Amino acid sequence: MKSIVSFCLFASLLFAASEASAALEQASLPPLEQEEELVPANLELTFTGPVDLARSTAVLLDAQGLALPTGKPFLSGPEGSIFKVPLDPSMASGLYTLDWRVLSMDGHSAEGQYQFRVDP
Repeated sequence: MKSIVSFCLFASLLFAASEASAALEQASLPPLEQEEELVPANLELTFTGPVDLARSTAVLLDAQGLALPTGKPFLSGPEGSIFKVPLDPSMASGLYTLDWRVLSMDGHSAEGQYQFRVDP
């Protein structure tokens, strides 16, 4: 009986952990720290579940840490799981960092930094 109870407890904890990770980032475009010869139209962060756009933020920083303007973030993909940030196509060469924070539709949050380089 104890082993059944232990298994049920373990299974419920495993299920809770998988639910808590609903907003985890799976992929980004361009790949992290990749050098781009052209400025991508959008930075794309793909998550495992739908994102709450109204409660999610993204700030683009240059190499000196100064905030730069971007277009208004939007969602695409299955159930709104791809968070996109439009970029200015005339961005100068250099290293850029996107500080992002998203809230999933189930209430879980995730945050991180995403770096990429634009070279002439």
